[in-house]
Amino acid sequence: MYIFGHAGTALAAARAIDREVDPRWAVLLTLAPDLIDKPGSQLWPALVNHNTRGFGHTLLFSLVVLGALLAWKRRPKPALVLWGCYAAHFLCDSMWRENNPVILFWPLLGDFPRPVRDHFFSEFMLWVFVAEIAGLIFLVKLARRHGLLERRRFAAFLRSGRLA
Repeated sequence: MYIFGHAGTALAAARAIDREVDPRWAVLLTLAPDLIDKPGSQLWPALVNHNTRGFGHTLLFSLVVLGALLAWKRRPKPALVLWGCYAAHFLCDSMWRENNPVILFWPLLGDFPRPVRDHFFSEFMLWVFVAEIAGLIFLVKLARRHGLLERRRFAAFLRSGRLA
């Protein structure tokens, strides 16, 4: 999945659970596995066997993220909602397909596998397209509802994380 699918679907779920969730952190955490692994796979391809899914896509690293969130937030509910955004990335990436479970459960199932290339017009790509459109619709509606299309309000949102 791509940016709108990850960000929109995770933020929609997080706001359904906790309306006070900081959308900036929710979006950052749902994109975090790719923000960690994509550059890492370019800088050290042999470390992850030339795969663009590496350490950030593992349950082990997600537990590190959970520990950091619990230490930072000091209250379980906000920490768990934000961690859910991180974990939602695994659902969006269909980590149960093909060789992804080897990555998800690394190092228990072995080294990182070589990447599998999906056929572009597969059933999986239809799911990605639908999720991208749904995520984009949610994000646009949220931006319009809270006036984030105005520069001043968007700047205030970026500073505070509050939706007016």
